Amino acid sequence: RHRAERPNAVWQADHTMLDIEVLGADGRPERPWLTVVMDDHSRVIAGYTVFIGAPSASNLSLALRQAIWRKSDVTWPVCGIPDILHVDHGSDFTSTHMEQVAVQLHMQIVYSTVGRPQGRGKVERFFGTLNIELLSTLPVRFAGGVPSKPVLTLPELDAAIGAWITGTYHNRPHGQIGTRPVAAWIAEGW
Repeated sequence: RHRAERPNAVWQADHTMLDIEVLGADGRPERPWLTVVMDDHSRVIAGYTVFIGAPSASNLSLALRQAIWRKSDVTWPVCGIPDILHVDHGSDFTSTHMEQVAVQLHMQIVYSTVGRPQGRGKVERFFGTLNIELLSTLPVRFAGGVPSKPVLTLPELDAAIGAWITGTYHNRPHGQIGTRPVAAWIAEGW
């Protein structure tokens, strides 16, 4: 298995529709999406965004902005610009907007082989871990494909995901790298 040599060498980004419903702005149930930007070397989550509606270049840009800039949370030290951003062929990733972002930031966008999500397997695995460890503990998870009435709002879900990433995911040993993701990030001098 390939692993980037250092932090910020390669980031992976992808979206997933979450297996949970939240209360929409109009009080009706909505199924949110999550965009994640992950550092390939350390497996830290550099940035993310939770949103309602279809994935877009704007949602990806919000996650990238969070990934690039320093966070106000001192327990989340991840920031910088990747050399390579590894993505799929979705229209949001192949957009003119993302081409312009890549040129301005001096990063290369690498597209995974069509029909082979294994190129982004690390971020796909993160989505599975999030579903099992966090979403399964929140109210209104899909059970047998049928949701119950939602009680969480989108900001509450966002806060729960952020707290789980920085409090749990970043701070426990990762099976593939043998150390905590945040420790792997810091160990390289970042």
